[in-house]
Amino acid sequence: MQSKNLELIISQLEDLTLSLFPEILKIYEDKDFKTRHKKDGSPVTKADMLGHKLILKFLNKHYPDIPIVSEESFTQKGYKPAKEFWLVDPIDGTKEFVNRSGEFTTNIALIQNGHPVLGVVGAPAINKIWSGISSHTPKTTKLKAAASSSALKIVMSKSHQTVIDTAFLSYLDKNNVKISTISKGSSLKICVLADKKADIYPRFGPTLEWDIAAADAVLRAKGGGIFLIDSFEPLEYGKKDSILNPMFIAISDLNQKQRILSLIRGFSKNLL
Repeated sequence: MQSKNLELIISQLEDLTLSLFPEILKIYEDKDFKTRHKKDGSPVTKADMLGHKLILKFLNKHYPDIPIVSEESFTQKGYKPAKEFWLVDPIDGTKEFVNRSGEFTTNIALIQNGHPVLGVVGAPAINKIWSGISSHTPKTTKLKAAASSSALKIVMSKSHQTVIDTAFLSYLDKNNVKISTISKGSSLKICVLADKKADIYPRFGPTLEWDIAAADAVLRAKGGGIFLIDSFEPLEYGKKDSILNPMFIAISDLNQKQRILSLIRGFSKNLL
């Protein structure tokens, strides 16, 4: 039976996330912390492993029947996603952690039937938490629509921009779409959308499910959503064959969905 008391769960996860901040910041503020690299070349620090240990300890104690998929212990071989599971990234934005930009996050999401039903994102460096309980699919909310003449505010990755990102911005410019861009690290890119400080976050490069699931739940709860670029269907989690996400577009306000997807459709026909 799947968990139903989501309000209690999210309250617990908020407390857990806050308790991680001082432990993570002790390592972050240590000038001599060491970094090693995984087989795929991505960095990992003591903070990643400590966050992983503390989160899993809590989840295993309080929710022993719900399996956990965490970046620091996942193996693709033999992976059989459950209908309900935790999706955890103890430190998203480890490159930003190592570079001491402050733009790293802790991420805990609960997935049910492929959908992120709740998520908690923590930003230790700025002592802030985002949390939300989402519907199973994003639904349009009655938010004030942005004027079509206003600049489209686009969030871009701070550490992982690609040539396709550049081509997309060029495409918008050629089609007389006014734009402004901001760069963010980690799942903060999606939290910026949830805060209504930007309109879209296009992601053409690779990401993993645990990178964005918690922030996706927050965004859905705030009237936004994340959609596949090839089909415009909501992004789902717990894929059996790959933990990688397809290319996607995250949208702050679903009242703007058709306008945004029209732009993406035109771009994908010309380039992708």
